[in-house]
Amino acid sequence: MKKIHDVIVIGGGPAGSTAATLLAREGLDVLLFEREKFPREHVGESLLPFCYKLLDGLGVVDQLASLFVRKPGVRFINKDGSTSTTWCFNHVIKDETYLSFQVIRSEFDHMLLNNSAAKGADVRQETRVKDVDLTTDKFGVTVYTVDAAGNEEIHSARFLIDASGRDAFVGAKNGWRKPREELDRTAIWSHWDGVKLAGGLEEGLSLIIYMGEEKKGLIWIFPLGPDRITAGFVAQNSYIRDQHKKFQEAGSKDWKYDFCMQELLLSPFVEKLLEGTRLVIPMQVNGNYSYEVKNHFGSNYCMIGDARGFIDPIFSSGVFLSIKSAHLVTGPIKQQLADPIEADRPEMVKAYEHISGAYNFVHRMIRMFYNPHAITWAEAGAEGQLHKRAESAMAVGHFMLSGDFFENYSKYDGFFQMLENPQNFKNYKSLVLDRAAYNESTCNTLYDTAFAGMLGADNQRKAGVYPI
Repeated sequence: MKKIHDVIVIGGGPAGSTAATLLAREGLDVLLFEREKFPREHVGESLLPFCYKLLDGLGVVDQLASLFVRKPGVRFINKDGSTSTTWCFNHVIKDETYLSFQVIRSEFDHMLLNNSAAKGADVRQETRVKDVDLTTDKFGVTVYTVDAAGNEEIHSARFLIDASGRDAFVGAKNGWRKPREELDRTAIWSHWDGVKLAGGLEEGLSLIIYMGEEKKGLIWIFPLGPDRITAGFVAQNSYIRDQHKKFQEAGSKDWKYDFCMQELLLSPFVEKLLEGTRLVIPMQVNGNYSYEVKNHFGSNYCMIGDARGFIDPIFSSGVFLSIKSAHLVTGPIKQQLADPIEADRPEMVKAYEHISGAYNFVHRMIRMFYNPHAITWAEAGAEGQLHKRAESAMAVGHFMLSGDFFENYSKYDGFFQMLENPQNFKNYKSLVLDRAAYNESTCNTLYDTAFAGMLGADNQRKAGVYPI
């Protein structure tokens, strides 16, 4: 008789590996398919503080601390570097979890996938899911795969988790995936070493530089080691298409590199930062990434992480949304396996109320960031105040992103509505945003706090030794 697994997971990124770990260590038969061979490069290197307890629950925090830079907060800077706002997580989180991580995603994702295998999941890399049949059995699924050698197999399971990332396998197959037209963006990025860290990078801060409404764009810079950074920019696709054409017509041999450097060097701060540095990996492009998928779950499947939908990397919320959604669905999946019902399981309905509420909340903040002129609770003033208004919006947003917006998204949504009244925002600004502690340019984090734990791994990387 053909073996029937309890759960099949499509995708070995943070969402899929987290779900596989949580279910396998409960004794369930979990089979995970990942089409690529890890390690592989991926965008999204900066983690939110609320990842900490979730990762601790997976048993990987000590390994994280030995591999990666610690992150105490975020600094938002305007294009010419004349104004900035620094948001330190210890203003709102009073235990050790305020200190998050800046990770190299190729290593981070590989670590989580290895953890899944160690906890009992059957992990098969370089195995692509060709098709899925959710219709033959309302309490079961059939999955068709092909491995790197071309061997095709058919697998059966009682439940399917789609954690296929931006492929959104089930959503795309069924026509359930729709782009978020107002977030039509592409990101271009890479890693550099030989960097003399400055501007807050030397204490582990993320840096976000707002690049103007006409591009609806930003530059990000995160420290990945004592002299290594990830940096890139996001802009709307219409601008990128125009620039792509311009560089091609000019005979560029590497338009991605030339274009990315053009945008990064528009910031005097970034220009100085990159002087004398070396590109570590080829330039990466991630496009078509803002979309929503409907029909998130059924009696025999659910979608988590980017397979459920993806918004924008501005708040570094992607990994948190992925692993938190994985945590929220594993309980209802176990209940469905123990007591199958065809109707919507109330526990799963509740989980997706939290998940959708969190995604919608982040979406609202992102719209405000990219349309700063429309922020009615911003300060009035000349064009030169545009960045200051955007920074105020980001400070409010990150205050809430540091907290439990999954469970309390409706409370925070109401807070946004309250602040949309200009007088209410003025009062909030005077009581909170203008406080001296919230307007320092530093989080006063010691270099050793941010970097000492990962120096051994950094030396291994420089010696060509993979640390995972």
